Amino acid sequence: MKDLYSILDISKSANDNEIKKAYKKQAFKYHPDRNKSSDAEIMFKDITEAYEILMNTDKRRLYDNFGYESISGDIPVINPMELFQSLFNVDFSGVGESMNSNIFVFSDLSSTPFGPLVNKMTYNLECTIEELYNGTQKEFSVSHMTKKGKKNTKYIINVKKGSKKGDNILVKEGGNYISQLNITEDLVIQITEKENKRYKRIDNDLYITEDITLSEALTGFILYIDHLSGSLQIKFNTIIKPNQMYQVFGKGMPIKHDNKSLTDGNDIDFGNLIIDLNIVFPETLNDKQIKYLRQLLIHFDRKENDGILVDAYYFKEREEVAKEFINEEEPSGCAQQ
Repeated sequence: MKDLYSILDISKSANDNEIKKAYKKQAFKYHPDRNKSSDAEIMFKDITEAYEILMNTDKRRLYDNFGYESISGDIPVINPMELFQSLFNVDFSGVGESMNSNIFVFSDLSSTPFGPLVNKMTYNLECTIEELYNGTQKEFSVSHMTKKGKKNTKYIINVKKGSKKGDNILVKEGGNYISQLNITEDLVIQITEKENKRYKRIDNDLYITEDITLSEALTGFILYIDHLSGSLQIKFNTIIKPNQMYQVFGKGMPIKHDNKSLTDGNDIDFGNLIIDLNIVFPETLNDKQIKYLRQLLIHFDRKENDGILVDAYYFKEREEVAKEFINEEEPSGCAQQ
């Protein structure tokens, strides 16, 4: 009788996370494209079967109570390669000799950060904001040292819509061979985001800054922008005051879901577009403009007196003064009585 727990090298009390972790470890170890031993293919199939049974609550209960024979005739045919691909985000189809051909194809990068890796080599995969918005495929080669010398390994990665800075893939022993330690580093491929002059991204929201005139701030206007999804007309029909920001729902970055493929678009959610409106005040006004503005705009009724007439001059921006107040008000400690 097959001992499914021994195949995955786990205890009978293992939870789903421990089962999945054990499967990944064993599947990588015995994958036929990495392990050329005579029993690797058989072990790879057994590992897949053990995972499929133990991750199914009903099948696991039958197996624990009545043994392998109770479910062996009821197990559907499983494609080990498809299961491996779905869990590892790795696709070896259409890549010639797959791993032996020095070409690795990954269907996506993970948003989950790795723990501290002592021996690692990092490759930064630079993407534009447009590529991260629409999704793209990146092909590149990584040069690294092996025991036999320098080697170039080609990678093909499908970057999903909504991927972000820090998304990564860990390639075990894909880095440089360190002769002094007799080890091969792991390779971490991680996304870096190329700076965009127009858009700034914070999580799933997009931020833009737009200059508007005082007239537009008071009377309303339509803002025309070339958005990443196409042209937009954004209507403002309220009085806009200094330092106010507005948002347009659903016009930020796509929100990446790990269970959605590159081509899925119907169910993708989006962040928001945040617009920082900077009111540009006129530098000067002529007498005629001043006259008309005084007639049109509201003025406070100010009490007059016979005081001395003086002029006011520009001092500082409010933010600068606020920072100075904060610095002065920091606690310095006081003596107790």
